Amino acid sequence: MMPELLFNLLLALAVILYLVAAGQLPESGDSLDTLGASGFPLMIGVAALLVMAGLTARLLRQGNAAGSGLRETPLPDTRLMLVNVGLLAGYILLLNVLGFAVSTLLYLFIAPTTFGYSNWQRLGMYALIGSIALVVVFGTVFFVPLPRGIGVFRELSYLVY
Repeated sequence: MMPELLFNLLLALAVILYLVAAGQLPESGDSLDTLGASGFPLMIGVAALLVMAGLTARLLRQGNAAGSGLRETPLPDTRLMLVNVGLLAGYILLLNVLGFAVSTLLYLFIAPTTFGYSNWQRLGMYALIGSIALVVVFGTVFFVPLPRGIGVFRELSYLVY
């Protein structure tokens, strides 16, 4: 119970620092913008603090009877979690090398296999449709600057977004 409480406290401190930084955002001066530049980040921060308070209260009510720590998790589940954390870390590291489109395609194809999906045709379609949808939505519709990669991947990304 104590490690979870310490984690909640550190996370709440990080959210409070986030709220302080969000509150210092300059106002745009636009009369139609009712929330201002800091409105949405402040709402997210307050929601995070409320969720953190609820989780901490539940943890304190349950006490040691909860048994929800990582040490009580069965070994195969722990391995699965560590494999997926490794996959996510690899995805993040490959974003700047392979670019968003290729990295996302690979991640969406490989990640479901760790959960037991083995139909390669469906996985291929899922990965292809998912990565195309994410590139179109974020790269084309919202104009988010996505990582392009290096070398040939950079050149190919200019054809896509």
